[in-house]
Amino acid sequence: MNLDEGAGLLHRLTSYVPEREWTVPVDDARVRHDLIPNDPDTQPPQMKAYSDELEVLTLPRELPDPQVSATAVLAGVAAPALPLDAAQLGRVLFLGAGVVRSGMRNGRRVLYRAAGSAGARFPLEVYVSARGVAGVPDAVYWYDAVRHALVRIAPAAAGTVTTLIVTGVPWRTGWRYAERGWRHLYWDAGTVLAQLEAAAGSAGLAPRVRSQFPDAAVRDLTGADGVHEYPLALLSLGGGEPAIRPTGPATRGELPEVELPLCTAAQRSGERDTLGEPWRVGPALPEVPPSASLDEVVRRRGSQRRMDRSRTLTPELLRWPLAAALRGVRLPHWVVVHGVDGVTPGLYRWPDLEQPVHAADLRDELLRICLDQALAADAAYVVIAAAPLAGLDDRSYRDAQLVAGLVEGRLHLAAYALGASASGMTFLDSEVPALLGEPDELATLLFTCVGVPEYRSRPGGGPGDPVAVRPVPPRLGNS
Repeated sequence: MNLDEGAGLLHRLTSYVPEREWTVPVDDARVRHDLIPNDPDTQPPQMKAYSDELEVLTLPRELPDPQVSATAVLAGVAAPALPLDAAQLGRVLFLGAGVVRSGMRNGRRVLYRAAGSAGARFPLEVYVSARGVAGVPDAVYWYDAVRHALVRIAPAAAGTVTTLIVTGVPWRTGWRYAERGWRHLYWDAGTVLAQLEAAAGSAGLAPRVRSQFPDAAVRDLTGADGVHEYPLALLSLGGGEPAIRPTGPATRGELPEVELPLCTAAQRSGERDTLGEPWRVGPALPEVPPSASLDEVVRRRGSQRRMDRSRTLTPELLRWPLAAALRGVRLPHWVVVHGVDGVTPGLYRWPDLEQPVHAADLRDELLRICLDQALAADAAYVVIAAAPLAGLDDRSYRDAQLVAGLVEGRLHLAAYALGASASGMTFLDSEVPALLGEPDELATLLFTCVGVPEYRSRPGGGPGDPVAVRPVPPRLGNS
């Protein structure tokens, strides 16, 4: 991977090192120095805005729960096929991107979505290219998560199967994380895909994820301009041809016109003009522990801010969630075990959880590498995704970030299904290769902490009825 241009340059210039505070941009003219992180005066809206003159299709608010356990879905057990109608489509959208909670932060209302997001920035939009959905005319729609409705933005696309398009708004996450927020777009897209895929799978809709697609055509399909919004991934509901070839212009919604040129260049460097194959689906797991339904687990899930270091997890709560999260995934992953009954603390390379790469108490080291965020030390174990830079190019780097996010999203669901909790975590890039015993030429992608929750989040509400919550402040250090 070329670290002097494209996605490689972004990776290098947005990597955290101990000598520089994460809020301080690197001394390089290619990153913006005129933007103040977390500035209330420049805070972007949480959602796009469209003209009130556009046609709106309100989705049913009674969601048809198939009553399939979350663990069965994550294990890859085939579910009976249900009809794809407006209610089932709305259920899939809600469980992936719906507004389930709301709260106040710095005097502003925050809309918390069903899937997790780094820093609660929720920088994604979801579109539906509908084909043959009962009660939904064929067309291209934007999903309005507040109203639980579809806003028609373009005529029906060519193709045979309904396809969901996940796009990213770089300024929405860049407002807090600057250019590094481009990575967060893909992490967050992965967590949303994990829940969209699970929701569709539980209804027998045969979801198919793709990260290789003709970028320009999908931009035209959704009205994304490629600067302030760009497509990240596709999820087709069925095995036919994804409905992604536009047949007419799309109405563009309103977004703040703040550009991060380094992010624009990284995105454009990976653009392609062909449609790739769906992601590999791994074989079903032989064991399926009991759990609540997927719908119930999604509403129970939250991004845990505090974990109980004094309590441990069973070996089953280490092995099964990892097996489920990494089913069909070839991206390298490591696990740092802090507190799992009968498992020696230390570093492990998946899938070998019997023999540690390095046996040691690594709580303090993880705390340091994760910028003094206590979850890294308080968790029962921490999962680390990373890949050699030499094996990546501008597009596969995007894919690797997306896969890491998908694994994190699955880990969240698996942990909450079995009574544990999970949360994503950022890190000092320069310190991870030594931790893992790997060469310095390693792209660290994402940390996921899994442990015993110190508190239980209030279950999320239904469409149009988010539950009011008070955010829990994270704990820093060993206090």
